[in-house]
Formats: sequence, C-alpha cells, structure tokens
Amino acid sequence: MTLRPVALALALSTGLAGAQPLDIAPEPYRRAALAGDVGRVVGSARAAPRRPADPEQPLRGTAVMLLPRSAGFLRRLEDIRRDARAAPAAYRISATALRQAREAYELALWEAGYPDLARATSVDAMGAFSLDDVPAGPWVLLASRPVFVDKPSPREPSRQLQAFSRDARMVGYYAVSVWVVQLTVERGRTETVELTDRGVWFTGIEEEHVRPPG
Repeated sequence: MTLRPVALALALSTGLAGAQPLDIAPEPYRRAALAGDVGRVVGSARAAPRRPADPEQPLRGTAVMLLPRSAGFLRRLEDIRRDARAAPAAYRISATALRQAREAYELALWEAGYPDLARATSVDAMGAFSLDDVPAGPWVLLASRPVFVDKPSPREPSRQLQAFSRDARMVGYYAVSVWVVQLTVERGRTETVELTDRGVWFTGIEEEHVRPPG
C-alpha cells in the first residue's frame, strides 16, 4: 500500500515510524520463564449469533498477538483511536497506524534482546486460539481481523492521466477490527479471552492502491 503525501506527512508527524524506547522491564518475564512461572492464554474470536437459536460463527482470519503490558504502547494505541475519530485524514490511515505502532514495539523488544516476548498466533477453523508457556506477569493482547471491501475510486480520464502524474488508484480497503485486552498471567493458571464482533475496541481502515499500467 502506498500512502499519499498528505497521509504520509500525517503519519510521520504522529510518530508512526521507528522503534519506540521501552518503558517496561523485560527481564522479569525472562526470569519467570526460566523459573517455570508460566501460564496459558486461551480464547476465541467469534461473531455473536443474530438470533438465539443461531450458532456462533468463527471470525476466521483473526491474528492474535501477546505483548508485555506497556503504558506507553497502550497510550499510543489510544492516541491513534482518538485521532482517527477526530479527523478523516487520520481515520484513513488508522489501521496502518495501529499496525505500525505494534511493529515499532516489537522492534524495540527485538533491539533490547527480547524478541521472544512478542507472542503471535491466529484463530483456528473453530475460532479458537491458545498460547502456552506464557511467563507470569502483565500482558496486553492485541487481535486484529481484516475484511476486504471492494470500493474502487473513480478512474481518471485518459487525457488527464497523460497530463498529470499517475497517482496510485484505490481499489478498495480493508476494514480492520481491533481488540485490545489487558490481562495478567499467573503460574499454573489459564487466562481466557473471548473476542466477539460486538466487543471490538476499534475498527479502522487500510486502503489498497494500485498504480496505472505504463
């Protein structure tokens, strides 16, 4: 996906690129893992039935990530959600902004020597997921599910294409449902997280563009 100049400038001005300094102490998580102070995180991602007799439908395509709970990271997510609701330009890059914030946090963990603290999985055909041997401590679960919406932008007349630079044309966008859940893992215990389409933390979009041929 290619960001247009205005969107790119907005992204850079809000600090979406680059790793962020860690505001957590990752060593206790590693010590807990070495000592066997671990638990499990299990859960599901399903659409709530529209009628009482209908079964729940698995939300296939949901990706789940578990990260050490960071006040700075959570604050960053909240800022993105707030800004997306206040300005159309920010909403257009909201899903991208959330993804880049997560990637920046993962990069910070990697650069600090703790890449194993970013735990990732996805739901199965039944909409269930599990993460085993999770070190005891505070965590944040971040889940996302993209659904493509086919909504191409109008084609420019060929004469206009010849006269001006050819910008990428939007062919649609992904409506990305995002869940954010804070939890605490304890030794020998299982934490259960239930994600539903009615409990989405935020839904943003990520535009999909293609460039004209030639």
